[in-house]
Amino acid sequence: MLNDVNGGQSDLQKKLGEIVEGAVFSGIIQFLILASAVAFVLETEPALEKYENYFIIVDLTFLVLFSAEYILRIYTAPVKKEFIFSFFGIVDLLAILPSLVLIPGFRVLRVLRFLRIFRIFKATRFILAVDRMIDALGGVKRELLALVILSSLLVYLSACGIWFFEKDAQPEAFGSILGSMWWAIVSLTTIGYGDVYPVTPGGKIFTALVALVGVGLIAIPSGLLASVLTEARVEEELQDETKEKEDEK
Repeated sequence: MLNDVNGGQSDLQKKLGEIVEGAVFSGIIQFLILASAVAFVLETEPALEKYENYFIIVDLTFLVLFSAEYILRIYTAPVKKEFIFSFFGIVDLLAILPSLVLIPGFRVLRVLRFLRIFRIFKATRFILAVDRMIDALGGVKRELLALVILSSLLVYLSACGIWFFEKDAQPEAFGSILGSMWWAIVSLTTIGYGDVYPVTPGGKIFTALVALVGVGLIAIPSGLLASVLTEARVEEELQDETKEKEDEK
């Protein structure tokens, strides 16, 4: 009965809602998301430019399917406004919006469709894992803030140092402290692109010291997060064991 409304929803809306939130429907949507991402990657291959028209048809197909699903989710939502402005509602809208806009260059934002993969986090096990990570970040937020401040200070000092050693030998690369900050960031993060590098003995020695400091700097946040995540996991296991013992009694 379409008019038999309970909680603002008809029987049809409830049945469709169960299908939309079901495992089969969700699996199909996740497959379409991955297929859309693969098609987007293939579309950028120069060797496949001759198939551009086919890619347009495929993109329009994805647009129709994702648009239909978005409308269906709005229709089956108990509180439509709440869904539209929710995290998943906004992500679903971003998945179809770029294809609706015909402005050249804007359609590259179709990559945002892949954000819909976050729907897997609605599963309980993923929610718990995300909550654990958020709690871990909250537990070390002061340490991370101190690390950001320390990193900024090291970038500044490193840029000043390399500028002092290299400004005369390479004025085009290290002519200013501001320009030297790119080298400082790349060196401290141990990326080392090699686009700019020291040529003076003093600059090379200074670079070696900066690289050593950078290795330790990168290891600190990893160690902090690993520590708090391990503690959270152990605490959760102890709570589960305690609950099991209480249930047995």
